[in-house]
Amino acid sequence: MLTNPYIFMGLAVIFTSVGQILQKIGSGMVKKEHLTIGIRSILVFFNPFIFGALIMLFFATIFYLLALSKLPLSIAYPMLSSGYVLVVLLSKIFLKEGVSLKRWLGVFIIMIGIFVIFNSGK
Repeated sequence: MLTNPYIFMGLAVIFTSVGQILQKIGSGMVKKEHLTIGIRSILVFFNPFIFGALIMLFFATIFYLLALSKLPLSIAYPMLSSGYVLVVLLSKIFLKEGVSLKRWLGVFIIMIGIFVIFNSGK
């Protein structure tokens, strides 16, 4: 059985990122009347992309809790920010979103921050 907390952390990041992409796709398909407060708003969850996103985020939470049980919070939580990097990449590939040079610079800075935290020791 997998017990490496970094594998769980990686899975949490992947599932969270894919869940975000599914939410974005699904949100473009949701009818306005389903977004009002009331019983009709439940219909949003019948959109396959929204439902898929909920499943992904459910498993992401489980993987994160497994990682958190073995890693210090001061390491685990910043590692979640690697999801920002993955979401930008997935958005460019699957949603055909434009990514400016400034945004790529921001992604690079995030990656440096993750590297520094990961290698900071105790």
